[in-house]
Amino acid sequence: MNHIMIDGYKGDENRLNDLKTVNSILNDIVSSLNLEAVMPPFLLPYYYSKDAEDDGISAFIFLLGGHITIHTFPRRGCVFVDLLYDGYFSEEKLERILKENFIYSEQRVSHIERRFLDPTIDKDKLYDGTGGNLDFGPHIIARIENVESFSLEKMYDILEEMPGYVNMNPICRPYVLKSSKTSPAYLSGIILIAQSHIAFHYDLAEKTLFCDMFSCSFYKSEKFVEYLGGIFGDFEHCTMIRGSKHEAQIKNREISLRQLGKWIKNAE
Repeated sequence: MNHIMIDGYKGDENRLNDLKTVNSILNDIVSSLNLEAVMPPFLLPYYYSKDAEDDGISAFIFLLGGHITIHTFPRRGCVFVDLLYDGYFSEEKLERILKENFIYSEQRVSHIERRFLDPTIDKDKLYDGTGGNLDFGPHIIARIENVESFSLEKMYDILEEMPGYVNMNPICRPYVLKSSKTSPAYLSGIILIAQSHIAFHYDLAEKTLFCDMFSCSFYKSEKFVEYLGGIFGDFEHCTMIRGSKHEAQIKNREISLRQLGKWIKNAE
């Protein structure tokens, strides 16, 4: 099960803030990469952040045993994309589609094999717990084996309760579905939290639950593990830190705003 995480920087603000662009990207990825989608795209514009710099669009589409998620930060010129899929796909095509549409000039790409949690990533991309509140974008990845009698209702209840437990702000109710009506291979669920998400995929044949919690702000990642551990017991997980260049985008924007203020003042 392949999981690609792409963080794009210095993107086009208008495209990052355009629902049609995001919708077209999701459909183009599915078509061009020959992925098996089990629902159409879902898009949610979010313009209620305490900090207007954090406004943007969150979107997802369920795939067979996986998902594509897109979270845009137009004013920061950033976009965070995940593609999780139980099958082969071209990472090069994915990167090309995203770059051509969001027109970003910098990116960071991570790849992980989810069935074995064998990260083919640099060690400095793994969370060591030393960053404190300076860390941005923790992404917890978990695989829980031997999960018996798991249902859509149970998945829904967990997704409904978890944001409050980890002190995150949900911006929609959970979405859960079977991968097909008659003979599903997976149960999938997601809830969007302020410009990020929690997603579950349960393999009915292998009795294995794949979990993700990604946040575009710092949170106590151990609370996520604590919550799931109270339900399922011990399980394998790792935490990655994304958005390493996001802080630079914030600082660069602050510099630009200060310069603009000086120009306006000089013109008075």
